[in-house]
Amino acid sequence: MLPRLAPPLATALPRVLRGICTAAPLPSKPPPEPLSPSELSIVSALLPRLLAAGHVPAAGRLLSAALLLPGSLERLSLPSLAANLASLPTLSAAFALLTALRHHPSRPSPLPLASPLLDSLLSQRRARDAASVLRWLCRPDSPRRPDADTYAAAVAGLCRLEDPRGALAALREMAADGVQASSELREIVRDAMMQDARIEEAWALEEAMRLPETGKVVELLDKLLLEWEP
Repeated sequence: MLPRLAPPLATALPRVLRGICTAAPLPSKPPPEPLSPSELSIVSALLPRLLAAGHVPAAGRLLSAALLLPGSLERLSLPSLAANLASLPTLSAAFALLTALRHHPSRPSPLPLASPLLDSLLSQRRARDAASVLRWLCRPDSPRRPDADTYAAAVAGLCRLEDPRGALAALREMAADGVQASSELREIVRDAMMQDARIEEAWALEEAMRLPETGKVVELLDKLLLEWEP
């Protein structure tokens, strides 16, 4: 049920979504049809309005309901939603929606929402919040771990924000997934470590990142992070 929706929000909600939000579908009913472009636009507009009005649980239910319909994940304006979430003072609403995705019956990938959210936070110089989004993606119960582009954006962004330890923690997860760093990313990491006066470690890590296997990188990063001064 969506009892707290104001009348304009409730009437704007497409009928098919109201049905999904308020009642479990009967087994005898045919599968739901995809949302039309106009209905997708309504949902995309409603989500930030719900968040602005403090209806975070309702926004989570609306997003979950929309993602039950075919093609919604690819066609919803999730980058715009991510930018809206990043404009809020805390990440409580963002994690509420990501948690809704984690518990969604179809287990959709959170990356279409989480990756632009991470980019927006980095552009706002919110290194700690960006790192927390990456850690959420790397949780054991995450529906999908970061892809190569998300990892690269996190590592490069944290280096740019002068958070080399956070960058190395992201790089460690990246290497653990067997994702190799590009030559450009290797240089970014090396320069960030050198600026932090870790010259020998920077060269050793760059050499390890040139190897075809990432196991040596994980081993070296575990050692560096363990020894890193708080």
